[in-house]
Amino acid sequence: MPHLRRPLAVLLLALSVGSLLAQAPAAEDSFGEAIQVNVVNLDVFVSDRQGKPAVGLKAEDFAVTEDGKPVKITNFYTEKREPAAAAGGKAAAERPPDQRLRLVVFLDDVNTEPGSRGRILDRLSGFLHQELLPGDEVMLVRYAQKLDVRRAFTSDLGLIDSDLAVLRGQASDMKKYEESRDHAIDDIIDAIEAGNGWGPLAEGRIRAWADQESAVVRGALTSLDGVVSWLAGVPGRKAILYVSDGLPLTPGADLFTWASMRSSYRGGGKVSGLSGQEFDLSKRFREVTSHASRNRITIYPIEAYGTRVVRGTALQEILVSNRQNGLRFLAEDTGGRAMLNAADPTAALRLMSEDLTTYYSLGYTPERPGDEAEHKVEVKVRVKGAHVRHRQWYRDKPVGEAVAERTLAVMRFGPEDNPLGASLEIEPPKQQNGATLVPVRVKVPIAKLYLQAKDKTRTGRLRLYVVASTGGTTSPVKETKVVTVELPEGEAAAGSQREYVYDVGIPFQAGSWSIGVAVRDELAATTSYLRKDFTVPGPVGAAGR
Repeated sequence: MPHLRRPLAVLLLALSVGSLLAQAPAAEDSFGEAIQVNVVNLDVFVSDRQGKPAVGLKAEDFAVTEDGKPVKITNFYTEKREPAAAAGGKAAAERPPDQRLRLVVFLDDVNTEPGSRGRILDRLSGFLHQELLPGDEVMLVRYAQKLDVRRAFTSDLGLIDSDLAVLRGQASDMKKYEESRDHAIDDIIDAIEAGNGWGPLAEGRIRAWADQESAVVRGALTSLDGVVSWLAGVPGRKAILYVSDGLPLTPGADLFTWASMRSSYRGGGKVSGLSGQEFDLSKRFREVTSHASRNRITIYPIEAYGTRVVRGTALQEILVSNRQNGLRFLAEDTGGRAMLNAADPTAALRLMSEDLTTYYSLGYTPERPGDEAEHKVEVKVRVKGAHVRHRQWYRDKPVGEAVAERTLAVMRFGPEDNPLGASLEIEPPKQQNGATLVPVRVKVPIAKLYLQAKDKTRTGRLRLYVVASTGGTTSPVKETKVVTVELPEGEAAAGSQREYVYDVGIPFQAGSWSIGVAVRDELAATTSYLRKDFTVPGPVGAAGR
């Protein structure tokens, strides 16, 4: 097949493993009018007066506002099925791709007590087999000071069952956290006793504990936010089942309150000039929830810590309340549910299953797509006594950012999406100026492109996005200049059989790599997403050194 070929260019990707970085050239503006339809999808959960899912609602039963202004609902979809009736639900082929679920099970082994952890893990397999439909996928992530992806997205629940069995045999780190907290409580009691009430020593020890607990909470939130970033470019409905025994919204607030009460009982007066509010992390929580909400990600925390007895009733209630406040925040701000005091995880997970089995998806087109601003959305239902949950925010992303995120997601998780019929080839590596240069070739059938008439030719516009990953390290997504595809009018009218070939050389170190490439037709606003795994061999004779 004849080709239109672009001369070889060299694209450098920034990788912490040692490759050099050259700034990508400034992107050129495309010409012509691109066809760009940006639909905001809101997953809406409606319950009746009794707290049961409300069914049978129509589009006209809902009212949506963006930043306080009414918007027109253009897309409406509803899912209604009975729990445990996956075979009776809509098959994968019948469900729109953007309604299929991508569920991340996030096991926080820094903040989950071993006993409740084990009970929840024991029930997860049955829950997943019961509630997921064909086309849905699951991903397993464990956090133990760092993120560990145990299983990337898969629809094979047999693999998930095997992974869960392995996780059951691993230990939780929360024992260390509890030992540190109990030690802090003992130190605070000693300080209060020694000073006959509140004093600088007790204050200093409470501050020390609040600082330590803040670091723990920030670590968990950073990891949770990292998973949200991974999911940003994944299409469809997305949810995170966050297995955790709580994250204090205000670290140290429980011990501030408890110490104040204890000091007062001792006759030393209440704590003055010091408040746990100075350690308030609600802003950081909000950063995570707004990030998730903007990317159609709902968070469902499940916790069993509240069923335990901790050092007596008064302290237990204060500790549990503070830890549960953070979980409520994560759920409520993203439209999810906080499943708290889950002595019976099966009953708790049933609340989440109600959302998976009965929901409404409302779509609308914003007036100014791609303005990059964060917008507040609100949904009301015209049914008396009904309660509505949904994500609170979305950010209208510019095209380049949305394509870059999707490229990254396809490289990590797949699958390819290829409306342009493009192909991605990795050629044998070459040595150039002391570096290993890997030629990457992208081919696009001319007949698949939108070509705009211009004099005696037809012209199209393409842009590429490239990202690479190795050993857990991922490069930034690099964006090329817009390239012009030009064809004589006669050949274009007859239906060209040629391909456009884009060659780019990328320096890679030796090792196993994954590469993701997006090919965007700028005029038709159509994008193909491709990925390839390959190996770059080391220098000859390196193994014997």
